[in-house]
Amino acid sequence: MQVRPGQHTATIAQALAHNLSTSDRDFEMFRTVLKARGQHDEVAAVDLAQKLTHQAYAAMLELFGEEVGRQMQDADGHMLHDLLDHGHERSLQQQAHHDAVLARPFETR
Repeated sequence: MQVRPGQHTATIAQALAHNLSTSDRDFEMFRTVLKARGQHDEVAAVDLAQKLTHQAYAAMLELFGEEVGRQMQDADGHMLHDLLDHGHERSLQQQAHHDAVLARPFETR
């Protein structure tokens, strides 16, 4: 993940969430490998790391959603009908998808 000053907060949060999701799957495989090797004492460390990863993932998804919502509202919290920074109308779902696409180049895998 490369965080750059010009990126939107939603872009950074979505890319980080993606990378955390990848780490979550890596922990699953790591746990399987440790159990297969008979290294059962080490599984607790993986369990803790995965639990913390789940918390970080949830925080980044929440931040992503909040930021997409902010992009769709004016200063008073009203939904915009025309997004000035994009020049055309988008639904909340379309805006979330747009921001996710912007984040793809910054995902590690």
